[in-house]
Order: sequence, then C-alpha cells, then structure tokens
Amino acid sequence: MPTPTPRTLRGVLLLLATLALCLAALTLLGDAGAQSGGGFGGSSSGGGGSSGGGGSFGGGGYSGGGGYSGGGYSGGYRGPIIVGGGGYGYGGGGVGGFGLVSLLIFGLVIFTVVGFMRRSLSTGGARTLGTGGGLGSLSGTAQAVSVQLLMAEGDEVKRALQRVARTGDPDTNEGLARMLQEAALVALRHPERWVYGNVERAQGPASAADRQVGAWATEARAAFTEQTTSNYQNRDVNTGFEARTDYTFQKDTTDLYLAVTIAVAAHALASLPPAGVTTAQEARAALSAMGSVSPGDLIRAEVVWSPDAEGEFLSEDEAIQKYPQMTKL
Repeated sequence: MPTPTPRTLRGVLLLLATLALCLAALTLLGDAGAQSGGGFGGSSSGGGGSSGGGGSFGGGGYSGGGGYSGGGYSGGYRGPIIVGGGGYGYGGGGVGGFGLVSLLIFGLVIFTVVGFMRRSLSTGGARTLGTGGGLGSLSGTAQAVSVQLLMAEGDEVKRALQRVARTGDPDTNEGLARMLQEAALVALRHPERWVYGNVERAQGPASAADRQVGAWATEARAAFTEQTTSNYQNRDVNTGFEARTDYTFQKDTTDLYLAVTIAVAAHALASLPPAGVTTAQEARAALSAMGSVSPGDLIRAEVVWSPDAEGEFLSEDEAIQKYPQMTKL
C-alpha cells in the first residue's frame, strides 16, 4: 500500500474538519430552530369564507386553510408544510437534519416572495392596493392596518392572548370583532414592555385589503415553527380552539423578546397619524383604531404572537433576524 503524502493527509483532515463543522452547524440549527407561536382570526361572514378557516390540529399537524393561489394570497395560513420526507411536523419528532435544511430553504423562498409582494405594493409609508383576483363577494374601499410589537418578555401577555383564543368565537362577526378588540387591549395595557415596533397600512378594494392582512399574518407565522395555540374559523358549532401541551424548548435566561402582530382590514377605521417612521404614538393610535372596529365594518382580523410557551422568548439576534423592519420605540 502506498504511503499517503502530506498533501493527501492535509486534504483528508480538511475534509473531516469541514464535515465536523457542517454537523455542528446542523446541530445548532436544530437546537435553535424550534420556536412556538400562537394565533387566531378569520374573515367576516360577508367575506365569502376567504380565510378558509384556520383549521385545527389533525393528523399530527396543524391543517390551516388558505395559502398561495393564482399568484396571490387566497386566505389564511396552510401549515405545516411537509418537506424532506416528513422531517417537520407536530407529531413528535421535530425537525430532522436534512428536513431542517429543506425547511430553511423553503422559508427563505417564502420570505423572498412575501418581501417582493410587500415592496411591490409599497408607496411611501402606506400602500394602495390593486383589485386583483379572488374575493368577488367583497366590494368597496377599505383600509388595512398591521401593528407589530417586540415586547420585553411578558408571559402575562401570552396568557392574556391565550385566554382570548380560548374563550373567543371567530365564526361570527361579533365574536371576531370582540377577539380583535381584546387583543388590541392586551397590547395597549402593556406599553412599558414595548421596545420595537412597526406599523403598516394599506387602502384599496376590500378584497385586496383582506388579502393584505392574510399576507401580514402569513409572514408573522413564518417566523416560528410550531403553533401551540390556535383558534381559527372552522364553520362549526364546536370551538376551533386547540392548545398543545407537548411542546418543549431549551430555556435561555438571556432571551428577552415577545413578538405580537395584530392586523385588521375594515371598511372604516379611525383616523391615524400621518404615515412615516413608526413611533409609540402611532402604534397606540393604530391599536385604538383596531379596538373600535364594529362588527359590520370588519373584513378580516388576524392576531399572531411568538413565542407562545411560558418562559420562552427571543434573543436579540433572533429578533433582529426575524423582524428586521422593526424600529426603536
């Protein structure tokens, strides 16, 4: 057998070192990738069922409605998406190594598509929405507003939002409007926890406003991997509320942030300050406007928060990576 040359040995060592780094990176991603989240919402009964119903936990996964259709959003969130031979899901097994890589690639594509759609709709601080296809049952001019906050910790905020999800009924206009109002009130009651924020708004046909809220909600849900609290429309006399108790995470005492997203489309909204760089005053005014939407004016409402598990929060780096549009309040 020929004696290996120093060059060959260096090549083998370099290959082994590269493989070791790749394995370490996958391990770290697997540990840090899991993140819980919660959400509830839907469309008004006049929306032709545009949200498709948020669905419920079934068959080992969260079977939401809506998704991408015909180049645009037809409604809520469909998840989880099974990739890499079923490496991702809620049925106990978490995210496998290669499944995680596929999931990350798919997530990057989703963020790119959503970002492109958002940029294409942008006009300064506000957006003018086109008619597009889809929800022919919605007509007239409408407004859409999204408030996204990064709060300093706040387990009591999570518990309050979970209570709204558990006790609310998104299948009726009155119930959906009440859930929206209570969620806005939860955020308004804790201004001392607001650290970063982002307010976005749009106006145009009601069908486009409905889709825009769906886009905001989909983007917010894409930031986490496991939905542990849920109550979406299911057009059923039984509640659509679902809560998981088997989710676990590795707690880090340095983690700090809770992300809360509240978005609404309505035929009429209270006046807001001029669009510009988000301030605490603008966030407060937008939340107050959401809290005053009447059931008759409501088109769609979506509330998303993450993490959802008690004691779980985002680190500074995770917050910057997942919510780069935020500004200091």
